[in-house]
Amino acid sequence: MSGTYPYMLDTNAASSLIRGRSGPALQRLMTEYGTCISVITEAELLFGVRRRPDATRLAKAVEAFLQDVPSLPWTSVTAEVYAEQRTRMESQGIGLSAMDLLIATHALAENCTLISADRAFTQVPGLRVLDWTGSTDTVSAQRVRDKLAGAGISVRDVADAVALARSAQPVAAKSKAVKNPRKK
Repeated sequence: MSGTYPYMLDTNAASSLIRGRSGPALQRLMTEYGTCISVITEAELLFGVRRRPDATRLAKAVEAFLQDVPSLPWTSVTAEVYAEQRTRMESQGIGLSAMDLLIATHALAENCTLISADRAFTQVPGLRVLDWTGSTDTVSAQRVRDKLAGAGISVRDVADAVALARSAQPVAAKSKAVKNPRKK
């Protein structure tokens, strides 16, 4: 684990920066803190360029971005974190797209907070996610999931409890008059 870069950009954050649609919060993170990308994000960006061979400005912008932002390689440690995390998530019934899971586990292995507007990442146990669009909901939801996981409660347990609660018949509360002992 490097710990050199506190933040790793997901593909949607990198794409927004490249296209100039990121807003001040993400740009501030880029200039004030160490940010990196996963080699998986690099691959996705390069794929996007290859899909549009006529988009020469996009190709130049991606090339400039990749020269400025470090791309961290996958290592054996990253592969171990991936295997462990995927096993845990599958056993809890949590699904994530293949590329997103690769990026998420890379951020975990590097001890980075993942910068993304994709709420799917909040399902990954232990992953710190910062929504660069300004919403704090994803970070708060992740904290709740982490606390539940620490208590041995899975996402599936919560879903089952919610389903059970929704199917239960409402029970009328019995009210008892409480006598005031001082009043006679």
